[in-house]
Amino acid sequence: MIFSWPVGLVLIVPILLACWWARIPRRAWTPLRITVLLLLLLAIGGLSLRLPSRSGCLVVVADRSLSMPAGSDAQQAEMTDLLSRSMGKDNQLAIISFGERVSVEQPPQHGQFHGFVQDVGREGSQLGEAIDRAASLISKDRPGRILVLSDGQATGTDMTAATARAAAAGIPIDFRPMQRTGSGDLAVERIDAPDSVAAAEAFLISAWISSPAPQEVAYELLHGDTVLKSGQLAVPTGRSRIMFRDRAGDAGSRSYQLKIHSVSSPDDDPVQENNRARFLIGVRGSKPLLCLSPPGSALPALLSKGGMKLQQQIPAQFHWSLEELSGYSSVLIEDIPANDIGTIGLQTLSAWITESGGGLCITGGKNSYGSGGYFKSQLESILPVSMEMRKEHRKLSLAIVVALDRSGSMAVTVPGGRTKMDLANVATTEVLNQLSGVDQFGCLAVDSMAHEIVPLSDLSSRDDMAREILAIDSLGGGIFVYEALEKAAAMIAPATAGTKHIILFSDAADSEKPENYQDLLETCTKAGITVSVIGLGTEHDSDAALLKDIALRGGGQCMFTEDAHELPRLFAQDTFLISRSTFIEDPTTVRSTAGMKLITPQTWSEMPQVGGYNLCYLRPGANLAAITEDEYQAPLVASWQAGIGRVLCYTGQADGEFTGPIGKWSESGEFFNSLARWIAAQEQGLGPDLLLTQQLRGNRNFVELHLDSERTSTPFAALPQLTVLRGQEGVPPETERIPLTWKTADILAAEVPLAGEQTLLTSLEIPGIGQTTLPPVCLPYSPEYAIRPAGEGLRTLERMARATNGIERVNLGSLWEALPSTPRMVSLTPWLLLLAVPLMLLEVLQRRTGWLTFSLKSRSRPQAEESARHVPASPLKQSWNPFRKAKRTAAAQTSSQPPQPQPSAPVPAAEDRASESATPPLGTGQETHVEDALSQARNRAARRIQR
Repeated sequence: MIFSWPVGLVLIVPILLACWWARIPRRAWTPLRITVLLLLLLAIGGLSLRLPSRSGCLVVVADRSLSMPAGSDAQQAEMTDLLSRSMGKDNQLAIISFGERVSVEQPPQHGQFHGFVQDVGREGSQLGEAIDRAASLISKDRPGRILVLSDGQATGTDMTAATARAAAAGIPIDFRPMQRTGSGDLAVERIDAPDSVAAAEAFLISAWISSPAPQEVAYELLHGDTVLKSGQLAVPTGRSRIMFRDRAGDAGSRSYQLKIHSVSSPDDDPVQENNRARFLIGVRGSKPLLCLSPPGSALPALLSKGGMKLQQQIPAQFHWSLEELSGYSSVLIEDIPANDIGTIGLQTLSAWITESGGGLCITGGKNSYGSGGYFKSQLESILPVSMEMRKEHRKLSLAIVVALDRSGSMAVTVPGGRTKMDLANVATTEVLNQLSGVDQFGCLAVDSMAHEIVPLSDLSSRDDMAREILAIDSLGGGIFVYEALEKAAAMIAPATAGTKHIILFSDAADSEKPENYQDLLETCTKAGITVSVIGLGTEHDSDAALLKDIALRGGGQCMFTEDAHELPRLFAQDTFLISRSTFIEDPTTVRSTAGMKLITPQTWSEMPQVGGYNLCYLRPGANLAAITEDEYQAPLVASWQAGIGRVLCYTGQADGEFTGPIGKWSESGEFFNSLARWIAAQEQGLGPDLLLTQQLRGNRNFVELHLDSERTSTPFAALPQLTVLRGQEGVPPETERIPLTWKTADILAAEVPLAGEQTLLTSLEIPGIGQTTLPPVCLPYSPEYAIRPAGEGLRTLERMARATNGIERVNLGSLWEALPSTPRMVSLTPWLLLLAVPLMLLEVLQRRTGWLTFSLKSRSRPQAEESARHVPASPLKQSWNPFRKAKRTAAAQTSSQPPQPQPSAPVPAAEDRASESATPPLGTGQETHVEDALSQARNRAARRIQR
């Protein structure tokens, strides 16, 4: 037995003093009180028993990186399920998964594992960190083991230290190897190419190839989509080199890809992902402007004629990656809708401008600004103009009904934790927020029936409407399209607003029972009701053609998106187009302001009219360079600094139906070239005394800032920071700030890690000195696919197991029996308290009421009376009588007098004698019982008063 708090036993002294001072009147109950106090004393001291136990905790560490074989997630889930079903009732199972990050899938508990749900990233293998996390889940007072399910190819921090810590804690690490099949790996081992070259400079590219055996290898080198060189090469076992020569073109960024495969057995390579390697080379010089214009536009030719260096592309051909954007000085978007660029493209463009110093110019038109879907987009916040339509500019009131798909597909959870239904609800509230007090709004939720959520009414109770909409849930089934349109049309028909509009939201692959929707939409058109459709999916889904036809016949828009997070923007865009006439189609007089001098030294005192423009509003802090002279006094040219980049807005149409007289202006070429040159201003550089360099080694990019060794002072007061953009195709870019630290007296350095398919674009801005952006860099392929010596991963796992007394586990069912039998301290405090409390209550009950004593006497009294009837009264024993003293006095007086003769009494009959013997006279037995009870009551009262 062990006391966890032996100091508490000192309380025995005050307990004994308390027992002596507050003695129990009846000694029979003293042992009970002593027992209670002893139990409490042992509980305070923390009495524990040391018992043998084999129950413990098993932590499964599952590798979910890209290097794992196909189907490994399912195999790992099956193994953990086997372990959870075979563990004892006192055992605990914890699950950890790792890749780039480490996550606890299941904390230590006795229960079944329900599968991997955490996003750990598959571009890395943080095995060492996973071992540390697993060891931290095992309590120190009970045994535990760690089971690693991995190929052993760790790419994160060194796992030697983590293994040593587990060994010091006495935690064995077992392993179950899971490796790809195959005997040899043909791979591109390394690419040697310059980081950057000058324009038109020739350079060499060296590719190192590793082959498991002598064989014929086919290769192909591509620049973008163009094949530069291809052929076949006989390679020996081991490493071989292939040389390529190329010449740089214009300034920008050049992207290359090398592909190889075995000619004899192309499908036998166990890791085919490292048969492709990509690399980037920056070309120094003046970068061109990227011009995105609609077909037939004369603006690109006008800019080229003015000496502007540019490349024209259509949005469908541009991938909006960081490596592509880094090849340009700026981007000009001419009357292109936001949907053609896409959400990822808008986010990447915004980050490239603000963090890397790019430029942006947007021109007007019916496919631009609010009309083109830029309102509430990812690009809106960096524009110097806002696109809301203010209430005083509204021409007509609006009645709008939203019919929401609430089918079973809407219950699917999307990245971020919310469901499709949740985001559709939020999108509907965006529609509600854009309406004014003169408008009307209604909402339906549709599955196999149309359910009225908000009846068509004014917006006096806007907050209540929003709460009802946000509470809509998916209830299963599919959406009945005709039912939705019919109910929405019936709801909006009585509206008195000048514009009546229906928004139908539906799954592009789950729209059912359209029935005779053509006649219904024809009736709606005659009643002045328009219908737009927003489809969740793509234009190639099974029901996309139906949704397009509904929008066409309904006179509205049809927009598709696979990203549910885009729904609020699309709902807002459709409402924007219906409720607000944001494009002014009337010819308007304009004039330049003093702010034009901040853009170009050229001044235009008189400017011709524009044929139309997008009605926008100048943001606070923006530079107003030209303004309309109509009732709106709206900005025509506005600019500002967005981060370290530049953004300019021209709200008129540059070339098209509404260009107006400015298109035929003799100075229009110089005017538009001045705007383009301002956003395409070359980076300032850091001057001759500072040089920023980078070098890619392994999966680390080492950036160094070199200072002049003969400088007389440090050119900055605080250490500068690198701004790093991490981009990957199909993923929004991430921004990271990394401080530079002193490496030597003249060099500041930073180390930037790369992962997988990421592209890094690094910039440095030193206030008061300048700003520069380095060429983009990338890894050839994910480090998870890097070529390694055969059996390296297995040897890593074996070393880890030997260091911690673990083994390779083939039979997982016996793993629980391998937990060591170790003594376990079992605390008795709860049991001691559980026993002491009722005994203490029993003692208090007796002391306060005497109920137990009275109950015992009540049971024993009938037996005593029965025995008294059969025992003759002893002449020597008489009951106490309060009148005994008076009788003795009377007897003494009588004895002092001479005896007097008494008359003889008659002899009683037998019946009378029997009755006399059966009934005791008053003052003997009955009087004694009454007197005893009164005496006991007086004694108890006296004791209470004394206490």
